[in-house]
Amino acid sequence: MKKNLIHATAIVDSKAKLGKGVQVGPYSIIGEQVVIQDYTVIENHVTIKGDTVIGKNNSIGPYVSIGLPAQDKAHRNEDTKVIIGDDNEIREYVSIQKGTLGGTGITQIGSHNQIMVYAHFAHDTSVGDNCMFANATTLGGHVQMGSNIVTGGLSAFHQKCKVGDYAMVGGLSAAYQDVPPYVLCTGTRAKLFGINRIGLKRNGFTPEEIHQVDQIYNIFFCRQLVPSKALEVLKKELEDNEISRRFANFVMNSTRGLVGR
Repeated sequence: MKKNLIHATAIVDSKAKLGKGVQVGPYSIIGEQVVIQDYTVIENHVTIKGDTVIGKNNSIGPYVSIGLPAQDKAHRNEDTKVIIGDDNEIREYVSIQKGTLGGTGITQIGSHNQIMVYAHFAHDTSVGDNCMFANATTLGGHVQMGSNIVTGGLSAFHQKCKVGDYAMVGGLSAAYQDVPPYVLCTGTRAKLFGINRIGLKRNGFTPEEIHQVDQIYNIFFCRQLVPSKALEVLKKELEDNEISRRFANFVMNSTRGLVGR
């Protein structure tokens, strides 16, 4: 670690562990339990505290806060964690709060995510890889997001909601129930508007695979079947592969019910 990569006005605790090539900008604060791996760049006025591990090659913008206590009256400054993967772009004013003993104890963000200005990740949230969160996306406590998800600006997710892989949630949307994989949903009380066809194409799905997703959507949301019956039809009518298993597993693990049309 080169000393000239740490700005003279930054406050970095002597017990913090910084990898090779880490940069810390003016007036940033790094707490004693923090671990930051190689070549991560931290801009000015960033606060990182608590038991926080940040991976390699991340870009963390001005006024970001990571590892501060949950905004929950039932919890105080508990000995819990934040874990962030590699190659994330975390823009200005993003807040990522640490987990709670009443939850998983970990707030976790994967790798290769783009997180735009003012996005908020509450306690015990989890996010996969390759997601894009537009400005002011807000995740309530215990929200679970998969991978390859896109959210629009000012979208919000109720506590304990789940969002499946390859889903897209439009701007100004509020999701109160679980958003299954592959779908497009939007609205002040979010509803489904078909499958995320463009997103699937961009992620390399073949026409045959997209047709299978269309069939899954038809079974679950167009035939007016209850989820248990729809699962039976899915297993009977469609090929047992990763695409159908991903959807079926999501439905079986849903706790808040699925968003509807």
